Amino acid sequence: MKRFIMIMTLRYTIFILITLSSLKGQWLSFDLSKADKSTFEKQVEPTIISAALSGGQSTLIRLTQNKRLGVAVSMYMGFDIAFSSYQSNPLLHPFMLEGQFLVTDNLAIKGKMNLISNKGEMVNIAGYGFNYLEDSWFTSIYLGWLKGPTHLRIRYVDSAFIVKRTVAGIPVLLGLGYNNYRGSIIRFEKDDISRSIDNSITYLIAGTELRISALDFELQARINSKFFQLNFTIFRLFF
Repeated sequence: MKRFIMIMTLRYTIFILITLSSLKGQWLSFDLSKADKSTFEKQVEPTIISAALSGGQSTLIRLTQNKRLGVAVSMYMGFDIAFSSYQSNPLLHPFMLEGQFLVTDNLAIKGKMNLISNKGEMVNIAGYGFNYLEDSWFTSIYLGWLKGPTHLRIRYVDSAFIVKRTVAGIPVLLGLGYNNYRGSIIRFEKDDISRSIDNSITYLIAGTELRISALDFELQARINSKFFQLNFTIFRLFF
């Protein structure tokens, strides 16, 4: 019964994400000309946070000596809690591909990226890092960047500590994360705006996971006073 509830929850989550992603104009926009210069920094920062959290999120892939390689595909849906962004909620980020490889018994190196066309602009988010794995917890470090948009460049460092517990037969992921980000504004006509948006956020992590046949599914939420992000991941082990 519990497994059935989890499967149905995941199905509804997938349905909601796909439905929202099909709505016109709902993909994350990097058109900073939509932001009002009087509150420019407040309006642009949610876009930077969304990109930095998407690039910094790490999936708990249970790599083993027999299955050293894991490949994951993730989709992200963010919400600007303060409603200060120049774009409306939800902030949907296109799919990202992540790979993890077990180097030692406890250490995995990883990288992730996507390359999308966004209203004529080629946007690339990429990053690299490592996970330190134990039976009931893991730590994650990601360093990454966003390039491509005409007026915006982003660099970020993300770290997280996540524990795994079983509650009433359901796997539960709980953790704490920290993301330091810098958004650089370039080639922009409005001269009286901030050219750099530097900040950091601490966020709570909550999630669950489910295995169906050879595929694993992870649903994870990250919560901060400024921003809430939900991400859904499908991953598989190889070799």
